[in-house]
Amino acid sequence: MPHSDKDLIEENKKLLEEIQRLKNALKENIYETLFHASPDIIIQVDPSYKIIVIHIPEYTRKRLDELQGVDLFSIVPAVLHEKMHKALEKVFTKGETTSYETEAQALGKHRHYLNFLQPLKDEQGKTYSAYFISREITEQKLAEKSRSDSDKKLMALFGSSQHLHILLDKNQKLLWFNQKATETGVLLFNKELTVGNYMFDYLTGKYKESFDVYFARALAGETFVFPRHYVIGDNQHFYLEMMLQCIYEDEAKTNLIGISLAGVEITDRRANEAKLEKINKELIQHNQQLNQYSFVISHNLRGPIVTLLGLVNLFEQKSTDEAFKNEIIQHIKKSTLHLDNIILDLNMILSQSDGRETMRGNVDLLVELQMVKDLLKSQIEFAQAHIVYDFQERSTLYSVRSYVQSIFMNLISNSLKYKKPNQPAEIFIKSHVLSHNMMRIDFEDNGIGFNLEKHEESLFGFYKRFHTHVEGKGLGLHLIKTQVDLLGGRIEVKSKVNEGTTFSVYLPIR
Repeated sequence: MPHSDKDLIEENKKLLEEIQRLKNALKENIYETLFHASPDIIIQVDPSYKIIVIHIPEYTRKRLDELQGVDLFSIVPAVLHEKMHKALEKVFTKGETTSYETEAQALGKHRHYLNFLQPLKDEQGKTYSAYFISREITEQKLAEKSRSDSDKKLMALFGSSQHLHILLDKNQKLLWFNQKATETGVLLFNKELTVGNYMFDYLTGKYKESFDVYFARALAGETFVFPRHYVIGDNQHFYLEMMLQCIYEDEAKTNLIGISLAGVEITDRRANEAKLEKINKELIQHNQQLNQYSFVISHNLRGPIVTLLGLVNLFEQKSTDEAFKNEIIQHIKKSTLHLDNIILDLNMILSQSDGRETMRGNVDLLVELQMVKDLLKSQIEFAQAHIVYDFQERSTLYSVRSYVQSIFMNLISNSLKYKKPNQPAEIFIKSHVLSHNMMRIDFEDNGIGFNLEKHEESLFGFYKRFHTHVEGKGLGLHLIKTQVDLLGGRIEVKSKVNEGTTFSVYLPIR
Protein backbone atom coordinates (compact mmCIF):
# COMPACT_ATOMS: atom_id res chain seq x y z
CA MET A 1 0.00 0.00 0.00
CA PRO A 2 1.54 3.27 -1.02
CA HIS A 3 2.69 5.72 1.58
CA SER A 4 0.77 8.93 2.08
CA ASP A 5 2.43 12.30 1.94
CA LYS A 6 2.23 12.52 5.69
CA ASP A 7 4.02 9.22 6.14
CA LEU A 8 6.67 10.23 3.66
CA ILE A 9 7.33 13.49 5.50
CA GLU A 10 7.59 11.64 8.77
CA GLU A 11 10.05 9.14 7.37
CA ASN A 12 12.19 11.90 5.87
CA LYS A 13 12.18 13.71 9.20
CA LYS A 14 13.38 10.62 11.03
CA LEU A 15 15.99 10.03 8.35
CA LEU A 16 17.28 13.62 8.73
CA GLU A 17 17.34 13.28 12.53
CA GLU A 18 19.35 10.05 12.22
CA ILE A 19 21.77 11.72 9.82
CA GLN A 20 22.15 14.66 12.25
CA ARG A 21 22.66 12.24 15.16
CA LEU A 22 25.37 10.46 13.24
CA LYS A 23 26.97 13.77 12.38
CA ASN A 24 26.92 14.88 16.02
CA ALA A 25 28.30 11.54 17.16
CA LEU A 26 31.05 11.77 14.58
CA LYS A 27 31.71 15.36 15.61
CA GLU A 28 31.77 14.47 19.30
CA ASN A 29 34.07 11.58 18.55
CA ILE A 30 36.44 13.93 16.66
CA TYR A 31 36.29 16.49 19.45
CA GLU A 32 36.92 13.80 22.07
CA THR A 33 39.88 12.48 20.10
CA LEU A 34 41.34 15.99 19.80
CA PHE A 35 40.54 16.66 23.47
CA HIS A 36 42.44 13.64 24.75
CA ALA A 37 45.33 14.21 22.29
CA SER A 38 45.89 17.77 23.47
CA PRO A 39 49.24 18.47 25.24
CA ASP A 40 47.47 21.00 27.49
CA ILE A 41 45.68 20.42 30.80
CA ILE A 42 41.97 21.03 30.11
CA ILE A 43 39.41 21.10 32.93
CA GLN A 44 35.76 22.12 32.94
CA VAL A 45 34.39 23.14 36.35
CA ASP A 46 30.99 24.25 37.70
CA PRO A 47 30.43 27.33 39.93
CA SER A 48 31.36 25.31 43.03
CA TYR A 49 34.67 24.44 41.34
CA LYS A 50 33.73 20.75 40.94
CA ILE A 51 35.33 19.03 37.97
CA ILE A 52 32.95 18.21 35.11
CA VAL A 53 35.46 17.22 32.46
CA ILE A 54 39.22 16.81 32.89
CA HIS A 55 42.21 16.03 30.70
CA ILE A 56 45.80 15.79 32.00
CA PRO A 57 48.28 14.42 29.42
CA GLU A 58 50.30 12.32 31.91
CA TYR A 59 47.17 10.73 33.53
CA THR A 60 45.42 7.49 32.43
CA ARG A 61 41.79 7.48 31.33
CA LYS A 62 40.85 5.57 34.49
CA ARG A 63 42.53 8.13 36.73
CA LEU A 64 40.81 10.96 34.89
CA ASP A 65 37.40 9.28 35.29
CA GLU A 66 38.05 9.08 39.05
CA LEU A 67 38.64 12.84 39.21
CA GLN A 68 35.25 13.82 37.79
CA GLY A 69 33.14 15.52 40.45
CA VAL A 70 36.22 16.21 42.63
CA ASP A 71 36.95 19.73 43.90
CA LEU A 72 39.49 21.36 41.59
CA PHE A 73 41.60 22.72 44.46
CA SER A 74 42.14 19.23 45.86
CA ILE A 75 44.32 18.26 42.89
CA VAL A 76 46.17 21.53 42.55
CA PRO A 77 49.34 22.32 44.61
CA ALA A 78 48.54 24.65 47.51
CA VAL A 79 51.07 27.22 46.31
CA LEU A 80 48.85 27.84 43.25
CA HIS A 81 45.55 28.20 45.08
CA GLU A 82 45.58 31.98 45.61
CA LYS A 83 46.11 32.92 41.96
CA MET A 84 43.67 30.23 40.75
CA HIS A 85 40.94 31.32 43.17
CA LYS A 86 41.17 34.95 42.06
CA ALA A 87 41.00 33.92 38.43
CA LEU A 88 37.95 31.66 38.94
CA GLU A 89 36.15 34.37 40.91
CA LYS A 90 36.72 36.79 38.07
CA VAL A 91 35.30 34.29 35.56
CA PHE A 92 32.17 33.34 37.55
CA THR A 93 31.32 36.74 39.10
CA LYS A 94 32.21 39.02 36.19
CA GLY A 95 32.01 36.59 33.28
CA GLU A 96 35.41 37.74 32.02
CA THR A 97 38.06 35.73 30.25
CA THR A 98 41.36 35.84 32.12
CA SER A 99 44.90 34.44 31.98
CA TYR A 100 47.92 34.27 34.27
CA GLU A 101 51.24 32.45 34.70
CA THR A 102 52.23 30.07 37.48
CA GLU A 103 55.16 27.90 38.47
CA ALA A 104 55.38 25.09 40.99
CA GLN A 105 56.55 21.55 41.63
CA ALA A 106 54.07 19.43 39.72
CA LEU A 107 54.07 15.93 38.30
CA GLY A 108 57.58 15.25 39.53
CA LYS A 109 59.40 18.42 38.44
CA HIS A 110 59.41 22.19 38.60
CA ARG A 111 57.10 23.46 35.89
CA HIS A 112 55.88 26.74 34.42
CA TYR A 113 52.31 27.12 33.10
CA LEU A 114 50.34 29.69 31.13
CA ASN A 115 46.75 29.44 32.40
CA PHE A 116 43.67 30.51 30.43
CA LEU A 117 40.09 30.60 31.82
CA GLN A 118 37.02 30.95 29.56
CA PRO A 119 33.43 31.32 30.90
CA LEU A 120 30.55 29.30 29.40
CA LYS A 121 27.26 31.27 29.54
CA ASP A 122 23.58 30.43 29.13
CA GLU A 123 21.05 32.35 27.06
CA GLN A 124 20.63 34.90 29.85
CA GLY A 125 24.42 35.53 29.92
CA LYS A 126 24.95 33.85 33.26
CA THR A 127 28.13 31.81 33.65
CA TYR A 128 27.20 28.24 34.45
CA SER A 129 30.63 26.67 33.81
CA ALA A 130 34.23 27.49 32.99
CA TYR A 131 36.98 25.94 30.97
CA PHE A 132 40.42 25.99 32.57
CA ILE A 133 43.24 25.42 30.05
CA SER A 134 46.80 25.21 31.32
CA ARG A 135 49.68 25.01 28.87
CA GLU A 136 53.14 24.06 30.08
CA ILE A 137 55.75 26.66 29.06
CA THR A 138 58.70 25.33 31.08
CA GLU A 139 61.03 25.03 28.08
CA GLN A 140 60.15 28.52 26.85
CA LYS A 141 60.71 29.96 30.31
CA LEU A 142 64.05 28.23 30.68
CA ALA A 143 65.06 29.47 27.23
CA GLU A 144 63.94 33.00 28.13
CA LYS A 145 65.86 32.81 31.41
CA SER A 146 68.93 31.57 29.57
CA ARG A 147 68.63 34.42 27.07
CA SER A 148 68.02 36.87 29.88
CA ASP A 149 71.06 35.63 31.79
CA SER A 150 73.14 35.81 28.63
CA ASP A 151 71.84 39.32 27.93
CA LYS A 152 72.68 40.40 31.48
CA LYS A 153 76.17 38.95 31.19
CA LEU A 154 76.69 40.60 27.81
CA MET A 155 75.39 43.91 29.13
CA ALA A 156 77.68 43.60 32.15
CA LEU A 157 80.60 42.70 29.88
CA PHE A 158 80.05 45.47 27.34
CA GLY A 159 78.76 47.95 29.90
CA SER A 160 81.93 47.76 32.01
CA SER A 161 84.28 47.46 29.02
CA GLN A 162 87.10 49.98 28.66
CA HIS A 163 86.29 50.03 24.95
CA LEU A 164 83.37 52.10 23.72
CA HIS A 165 80.39 50.23 22.23
CA ILE A 166 77.43 51.79 20.43
CA LEU A 167 74.51 50.02 18.72
CA LEU A 168 72.90 51.89 15.82
CA ASP A 169 69.93 51.15 13.60
CA LYS A 170 70.21 51.29 9.82
CA ASN A 171 69.48 55.03 9.88
CA GLN A 172 72.34 55.77 12.33
CA LYS A 173 69.98 56.22 15.28
CA LEU A 174 71.46 55.36 18.69
CA LEU A 175 69.81 52.26 20.19
CA TRP A 176 72.25 51.52 23.03
CA PHE A 177 75.71 52.49 24.27
CA ASN A 178 77.95 51.69 27.24
CA GLN A 179 79.49 53.90 29.93
CA LYS A 180 82.80 54.26 28.07
CA ALA A 181 80.92 55.60 25.04
CA THR A 182 79.14 58.12 27.28
CA GLU A 183 82.44 59.33 28.76
CA THR A 184 84.07 59.53 25.32
CA GLY A 185 81.09 61.46 23.90
CA VAL A 186 81.35 64.08 26.65
CA LEU A 187 85.12 64.31 26.15
CA LEU A 188 85.00 64.71 22.35
CA PHE A 189 81.65 66.45 21.74
CA ASN A 190 81.06 68.16 25.09
CA LYS A 191 77.61 66.57 25.36
CA GLU A 192 76.19 63.22 26.42
CA LEU A 193 74.98 60.53 24.04
CA THR A 194 71.21 60.05 24.06
CA VAL A 195 69.21 57.04 22.87
CA GLY A 196 67.09 58.16 19.92
CA ASN A 197 69.61 60.73 18.70
CA TYR A 198 71.49 60.25 15.44
CA MET A 199 75.22 60.22 14.72
CA PHE A 200 74.89 63.49 12.78
CA ASP A 201 73.86 65.09 16.09
CA TYR A 202 77.49 64.61 17.16
CA LEU A 203 79.60 64.40 13.97
CA THR A 204 80.20 67.38 11.71
CA GLY A 205 82.26 68.30 8.66
CA LYS A 206 84.81 65.79 7.39
CA TYR A 207 84.10 63.40 10.28
CA LYS A 208 80.42 63.12 9.29
CA GLU A 209 81.16 62.78 5.57
CA SER A 210 83.68 59.98 6.08
CA PHE A 211 81.45 58.23 8.65
CA ASP A 212 78.53 58.19 6.18
CA VAL A 213 80.78 56.43 3.65
CA TYR A 214 82.06 53.91 6.22
CA PHE A 215 78.53 53.27 7.53
CA ALA A 216 77.20 52.56 4.05
CA ARG A 217 79.98 50.02 3.48
CA ALA A 218 79.22 48.35 6.83
CA LEU A 219 75.50 48.27 6.03
CA ALA A 220 76.39 46.51 2.78
CA GLY A 221 77.99 43.71 4.80
CA GLU A 222 81.60 44.83 5.14
CA THR A 223 83.41 44.92 8.48
CA PHE A 224 85.07 48.31 8.30
CA VAL A 225 87.94 49.58 10.48
CA PHE A 226 89.00 53.23 10.45
CA PRO A 227 91.03 55.65 12.61
CA ARG A 228 89.89 58.84 14.32
CA HIS A 229 92.11 61.67 15.56
CA TYR A 230 90.80 64.53 17.71
CA VAL A 231 92.58 67.49 19.31
CA ILE A 232 90.95 68.38 22.63
CA GLY A 233 91.58 70.71 25.54
CA ASP A 234 95.02 72.26 25.69
CA ASN A 235 96.25 70.81 22.38
CA GLN A 236 95.88 67.22 23.63
CA HIS A 237 95.77 64.52 20.96
CA PHE A 238 93.18 61.75 21.25
CA TYR A 239 93.32 58.71 18.95
CA LEU A 240 90.66 56.05 18.39
CA GLU A 241 90.52 52.93 16.26
CA MET A 242 86.90 52.34 15.24
CA MET A 243 85.11 49.33 13.76
CA LEU A 244 81.68 49.14 12.11
CA GLN A 245 79.88 45.85 11.46
CA CYS A 246 76.35 44.48 11.13
CA ILE A 247 74.92 42.40 14.00
CA TYR A 248 72.39 39.71 13.09
CA GLU A 249 70.06 37.63 15.25
CA ASP A 250 70.93 34.37 13.49
CA GLU A 251 73.72 32.84 11.44
CA ALA A 252 71.62 33.07 8.28
CA LYS A 253 71.82 36.86 8.61
CA THR A 254 68.13 37.30 7.89
CA ASN A 255 67.24 39.48 10.87
CA LEU A 256 69.39 42.59 11.41
CA ILE A 257 69.65 43.63 15.06
CA GLY A 258 71.70 46.74 14.35
CA ILE A 259 75.11 48.08 13.40
CA SER A 260 77.83 47.86 16.02
CA LEU A 261 80.22 50.79 16.39
CA ALA A 262 83.15 49.74 18.60
CA GLY A 263 86.11 51.92 19.49
CA VAL A 264 89.47 51.42 21.18
CA GLU A 265 91.46 54.37 22.48
CA ILE A 266 94.99 54.09 21.08
CA THR A 267 96.43 57.40 22.30
CA ASP A 268 99.06 55.68 24.45
CA ARG A 269 99.83 53.23 21.66
CA ARG A 270 100.36 56.05 19.19
CA ALA A 271 102.63 57.82 21.68
CA ASN A 272 104.62 54.60 22.16
CA GLU A 273 104.81 54.12 18.41
CA ALA A 274 106.11 57.67 18.04
CA LYS A 275 108.72 57.00 20.73
CA LEU A 276 109.68 53.74 19.05
CA GLU A 277 109.93 55.49 15.69
CA LYS A 278 112.16 58.14 17.26
CA ILE A 279 114.34 55.46 18.88
CA ASN A 280 114.63 53.60 15.57
CA LYS A 281 115.54 56.84 13.83
CA GLU A 282 118.20 57.55 16.44
CA LEU A 283 119.53 54.01 16.12
CA ILE A 284 119.82 54.44 12.37
CA GLN A 285 121.61 57.75 12.88
CA HIS A 286 123.95 56.23 15.44
CA ASN A 287 124.66 53.32 13.14
CA GLN A 288 125.50 55.72 10.33
CA GLN A 289 127.73 57.70 12.66
CA LEU A 290 129.47 54.51 13.80
CA ASN A 291 130.17 53.71 10.18
CA GLN A 292 131.67 57.17 9.78
CA TYR A 293 133.72 56.80 12.95
CA SER A 294 134.93 53.45 11.67
CA PHE A 295 136.04 55.18 8.48
CA VAL A 296 137.86 57.86 10.48
CA ILE A 297 139.60 55.30 12.69
CA SER A 298 140.62 53.11 9.76
CA HIS A 299 141.87 55.98 7.59
CA ASN A 300 142.43 59.26 9.44
CA LEU A 301 143.93 57.69 12.56
CA ARG A 302 145.91 55.08 10.67
CA GLY A 303 147.90 57.69 8.72
CA PRO A 304 149.36 59.59 11.71
CA ILE A 305 150.07 56.34 13.58
CA VAL A 306 152.00 54.87 10.62
CA THR A 307 153.94 58.14 10.31
CA LEU A 308 154.76 58.08 14.03
CA LEU A 309 155.95 54.50 13.85
CA GLY A 310 158.21 55.33 10.91
CA LEU A 311 159.66 58.37 12.66
CA VAL A 312 160.31 56.36 15.82
CA ASN A 313 162.15 53.74 13.78
CA LEU A 314 164.30 56.44 12.20
CA PHE A 315 164.97 57.96 15.61
CA GLU A 316 166.10 54.60 16.98
CA GLN A 317 168.69 54.21 14.25
CA LYS A 318 172.25 54.69 15.40
CA SER A 319 172.62 58.17 14.14
CA THR A 320 174.51 60.86 15.99
CA ASP A 321 173.26 63.69 13.77
CA GLU A 322 171.52 65.92 16.30
CA ALA A 323 170.03 68.12 13.59
CA PHE A 324 168.43 65.04 11.97
CA LYS A 325 167.06 63.93 15.36
CA ASN A 326 165.59 67.38 16.02
CA GLU A 327 163.92 67.32 12.61
CA ILE A 328 162.43 63.90 13.40
CA ILE A 329 161.16 65.19 16.77
CA GLN A 330 159.42 68.11 15.02
CA HIS A 331 157.74 65.68 12.63
CA ILE A 332 156.68 63.54 15.61
CA LYS A 333 155.17 66.61 17.29
CA LYS A 334 153.31 67.54 14.14
CA SER A 335 151.91 64.02 13.67
CA THR A 336 150.99 63.82 17.37
CA LEU A 337 149.10 67.13 17.20
CA HIS A 338 147.32 65.92 14.06
CA LEU A 339 146.33 62.73 15.87
CA ASP A 340 145.18 64.70 18.92
CA ASN A 341 142.99 66.96 16.74
CA ILE A 342 141.33 63.96 15.15
CA ILE A 343 140.58 62.47 18.60
CA LEU A 344 139.21 65.83 19.82
CA ASP A 345 136.94 65.99 16.75
CA LEU A 346 135.62 62.51 17.48
CA ASN A 347 134.96 63.43 21.12
CA MET A 348 133.06 66.52 20.01
CA ILE A 349 130.85 64.53 17.66
CA LEU A 350 130.21 61.84 20.25
CA SER A 351 129.32 64.38 22.94
CA GLN A 352 126.75 65.93 20.57
CA SER A 353 125.22 62.69 19.30
CA ASP A 354 124.94 60.65 22.51
CA GLY A 355 122.11 62.83 23.77
CA ARG A 356 123.86 64.15 26.87
CA GLU A 357 122.70 67.70 26.12
CA THR A 358 119.03 67.29 26.97
CA MET A 359 118.31 70.47 28.92
CA ARG A 360 115.69 72.41 26.98
CA GLY A 361 114.46 75.92 27.64
CA ASN A 362 113.37 79.15 26.01
CA VAL A 363 115.86 80.25 23.35
CA ASP A 364 115.93 83.84 22.08
CA LEU A 365 117.27 83.95 18.51
CA LEU A 366 118.37 87.56 18.76
CA VAL A 367 120.37 86.86 21.94
CA GLU A 368 122.10 83.86 20.35
CA LEU A 369 122.88 85.82 17.17
CA GLN A 370 124.44 88.63 19.18
CA MET A 371 126.57 86.16 21.15
CA VAL A 372 127.84 84.56 17.93
CA LYS A 373 128.59 87.98 16.46
CA ASP A 374 130.66 88.81 19.54
CA LEU A 375 132.56 85.51 19.28
CA LEU A 376 133.24 86.01 15.56
CA LYS A 377 133.93 89.72 15.82
CA SER A 378 137.43 89.59 14.29
CA GLN A 379 136.33 87.33 11.41
CA ILE A 380 133.34 89.59 10.71
CA GLU A 381 135.54 92.66 10.62
CA PHE A 382 138.12 90.90 8.39
CA ALA A 383 135.40 89.85 5.94
CA GLN A 384 133.83 93.32 6.09
CA ALA A 385 130.60 91.38 6.64
CA HIS A 386 127.17 92.93 6.79
CA ILE A 387 124.73 90.73 8.79
CA VAL A 388 121.00 91.52 8.47
CA TYR A 389 118.32 89.64 10.41
CA ASP A 390 114.51 89.54 10.52
CA PHE A 391 112.91 87.65 13.42
CA GLN A 392 109.51 89.37 13.28
CA GLU A 393 107.53 86.20 12.55
CA ARG A 394 109.18 84.28 15.38
CA SER A 395 112.07 85.19 17.65
CA THR A 396 111.89 82.45 20.32
CA LEU A 397 111.56 78.69 20.55
CA TYR A 398 111.70 76.02 23.25
CA SER A 399 114.87 74.09 22.46
CA VAL A 400 118.45 73.26 23.44
CA ARG A 401 120.27 76.59 23.59
CA SER A 402 123.79 75.25 23.00
CA TYR A 403 122.64 73.42 19.83
CA VAL A 404 120.92 76.51 18.43
CA GLN A 405 123.99 78.64 19.18
CA SER A 406 126.26 76.05 17.53
CA ILE A 407 124.07 76.04 14.41
CA PHE A 408 124.24 79.84 14.19
CA MET A 409 128.00 79.78 14.85
CA ASN A 410 128.87 77.21 12.16
CA LEU A 411 126.59 78.59 9.44
CA ILE A 412 127.71 82.21 9.92
CA SER A 413 131.35 81.09 10.18
CA ASN A 414 131.00 79.21 6.87
CA SER A 415 129.51 82.29 5.18
CA LEU A 416 132.45 84.39 6.38
CA LYS A 417 135.02 81.76 5.43
CA TYR A 418 133.69 81.16 1.92
CA LYS A 419 132.94 84.73 0.88
CA LYS A 420 133.89 86.03 -2.55
CA PRO A 421 137.41 87.47 -2.79
CA ASN A 422 137.66 91.29 -2.63
CA GLN A 423 133.93 91.60 -1.89
CA PRO A 424 132.25 92.19 1.50
CA ALA A 425 130.23 89.28 2.85
CA GLU A 426 126.45 89.77 2.91
CA ILE A 427 124.54 87.49 5.31
CA PHE A 428 120.74 87.60 5.69
CA ILE A 429 118.99 85.60 8.46
CA LYS A 430 115.18 85.36 8.60
CA SER A 431 112.68 83.29 10.62
CA HIS A 432 109.39 81.90 9.23
CA VAL A 433 106.47 80.28 11.09
CA LEU A 434 105.26 77.23 9.16
CA SER A 435 102.71 75.77 11.61
CA HIS A 436 101.75 75.83 15.28
CA ASN A 437 104.84 73.74 16.06
CA MET A 438 107.37 74.26 13.28
CA MET A 439 109.53 77.16 12.13
CA ARG A 440 112.23 77.72 9.51
CA ILE A 441 115.36 79.84 9.81
CA ASP A 442 117.06 80.81 6.53
CA PHE A 443 120.79 81.66 6.39
CA GLU A 444 121.48 83.29 3.00
CA ASP A 445 124.85 84.60 1.83
CA ASN A 446 126.48 86.01 -1.32
CA GLY A 447 129.54 83.76 -1.11
CA ILE A 448 131.31 81.59 -3.65
CA GLY A 449 128.78 78.74 -3.31
CA PHE A 450 129.45 75.22 -4.53
CA ASN A 451 128.23 72.63 -7.01
CA LEU A 452 125.26 71.16 -5.14
CA GLU A 453 124.57 68.42 -7.71
CA LYS A 454 128.15 67.19 -7.40
CA HIS A 455 128.34 67.23 -3.61
CA GLU A 456 124.68 66.64 -2.56
CA GLU A 457 125.16 63.03 -1.41
CA SER A 458 128.17 63.83 0.78
CA LEU A 459 127.16 67.34 1.84
CA PHE A 460 126.85 66.58 5.55
CA GLY A 461 129.39 63.78 5.69
CA PHE A 462 132.17 63.45 8.22
CA TYR A 463 135.35 65.36 7.27
CA LYS A 464 133.89 66.47 3.92
CA ARG A 465 135.21 69.67 2.29
CA PHE A 466 134.25 71.34 -1.00
CA HIS A 467 136.89 74.09 -1.11
CA THR A 468 140.59 73.72 -0.36
CA HIS A 469 141.73 77.32 -0.71
CA VAL A 470 140.77 78.13 2.90
CA GLU A 471 141.62 76.39 6.16
CA GLY A 472 139.06 73.92 7.54
CA LYS A 473 138.36 70.35 8.62
CA GLY A 474 135.02 69.64 6.93
CA LEU A 475 133.45 69.07 10.34
CA GLY A 476 131.02 72.00 10.70
CA LEU A 477 128.17 70.80 8.44
CA HIS A 478 128.27 67.35 9.98
CA LEU A 479 127.95 68.91 13.45
CA ILE A 480 125.02 71.08 12.27
CA LYS A 481 123.20 68.08 10.74
CA THR A 482 123.72 66.05 13.92
CA GLN A 483 122.37 68.83 16.13
CA VAL A 484 119.37 69.58 13.88
CA ASP A 485 118.44 65.86 13.82
CA LEU A 486 118.67 65.63 17.62
CA LEU A 487 116.33 68.62 17.92
CA GLY A 488 113.77 66.84 15.72
CA GLY A 489 114.26 69.11 12.70
CA ARG A 490 115.84 68.98 9.27
CA ILE A 491 118.14 71.09 7.09
CA GLU A 492 117.97 71.96 3.39
CA VAL A 493 120.51 73.65 1.12
CA LYS A 494 120.36 75.73 -2.07
CA SER A 495 123.64 76.78 -3.68
CA LYS A 496 125.15 77.77 -7.01
CA VAL A 497 128.79 78.43 -7.81
CA ASN A 498 129.59 82.16 -7.48
CA GLU A 499 125.94 82.94 -6.62
CA GLY A 500 125.85 82.20 -2.90
CA THR A 501 124.31 79.62 -0.59
CA THR A 502 121.10 79.38 1.47
CA PHE A 503 120.79 76.97 4.38
CA SER A 504 117.18 76.45 5.63
CA VAL A 505 117.00 75.01 9.14
CA TYR A 506 113.60 73.55 10.18
CA LEU A 507 113.14 73.34 13.97
CA PRO A 508 110.22 72.48 16.28
CA ILE A 509 108.95 75.51 18.18
CA ARG A 510 108.26 73.40 21.28
